[in-house]
Amino acid sequence: MAGVVTLVISIVSLCTSMAVFYWQRRHGDFDLARMLHADLTTGEVARARDVLGTFIHDPRTLDSEDLRDVRTAYFTVLWCFERLYAGRRAIRDGGAASRRPLRFLDHMISGQVSYWDQNLPWIREELEQHPGGVHDSESLRAFTELRHAVLRR
Repeated sequence: MAGVVTLVISIVSLCTSMAVFYWQRRHGDFDLARMLHADLTTGEVARARDVLGTFIHDPRTLDSEDLRDVRTAYFTVLWCFERLYAGRRAIRDGGAASRRPLRFLDHMISGQVSYWDQNLPWIREELEQHPGGVHDSESLRAFTELRHAVLRR
């Protein structure tokens, strides 16, 4: 009889531990998703998006100072998407506990991914026309992977 009680207690403990792990994993993934979204929408990335948005909607001949600002902003936004891609992969690799946080993140960033998917190529072409070019192949690959994952295209 004592063996049965011990077995039941062990099973209950195991189930409780698994439930706590699942909850903690999901909670951590939601926190990561919120932090990634905040990275995209605040601080230096928000300022960079403003610089690029102004350039997109008010194109003009770039002088050397504008070129420097647009190039810096381009890489700031691109590197943010690289961080988003890395964070999304970390959430995705969390298994069943991570499905809801992953859907949440994708929903929160899909509009920005779509907007920049349409506009980053044009900005890149404009920057390529000036000395120094754009050396962004790794970061651009991460953005492309993120776009495929989030927008399914």
